[in-house]
Amino acid sequence: MVVPAIFLDFLTSGEDKNLNYQFANFLKFVRVIAVFFATFLPGFYVAITNYHQELIPSELLFAIANAREAIPFPVIFEILIMEISFELIREAGLRVSSSFSTTIGIIGALILGDAAVSASIVSPILIIVVAFTGICGFAVPDFSLTTSIRIYRFAYIISGFLAGFLGIAFTFFVHFIVLCHLTSFGVPFFTPYIPFSNLDRNKGFIMKPVWKRDRRNEFLNTKRPKAEDKISMDWRNLNAKQ
Repeated sequence: MVVPAIFLDFLTSGEDKNLNYQFANFLKFVRVIAVFFATFLPGFYVAITNYHQELIPSELLFAIANAREAIPFPVIFEILIMEISFELIREAGLRVSSSFSTTIGIIGALILGDAAVSASIVSPILIIVVAFTGICGFAVPDFSLTTSIRIYRFAYIISGFLAGFLGIAFTFFVHFIVLCHLTSFGVPFFTPYIPFSNLDRNKGFIMKPVWKRDRRNEFLNTKRPKAEDKISMDWRNLNAKQ
């Protein structure tokens, strides 16, 4: 059966329904943070180091300047090299057998990264930024969302290099407008928040307890809106009668 896919579906993992709803909501919050950093962190790093050095504490600014003192390349060249190298390592790990994928990851992440720092091609702080961005990308549960993040990350890097936070804000504005106009089988991509719908009849970001999931999403337009009886905790009534 084909159903509409909304943004919240890409932040939800298959095992969330089997977990305690408090822990499932915590994991969804962690995934939102992972999506944010996987998308914007490299662009923020480029924008801050090029245009907004006043936002960095003095000690950290001196550490970054000291680390980049021997680097002959601009920041945009460094981060593009590392991002493309990370994508190559990820793709190579997928194309080889599982017995060699771990070896390729170790060689790429440790040996090449350490060699690049020792050869003064990239700075150690940039290695941390790229590695943390990659970890956040792996925390996203849906492959389709991860792929789009990997593409748009380069757009935010370039816009941050060209105009700093102003370029990132403009790119995000265009990106957000495009996403708001997306529909899946006629359903807006950011349902039920844009446009806002009744959260009692549609699932929102916060997962409800299992005894409150008695209705299917209204935007699915199903023939049977009820997934089960309204009172799904009959054992409470039985205890009250006894």
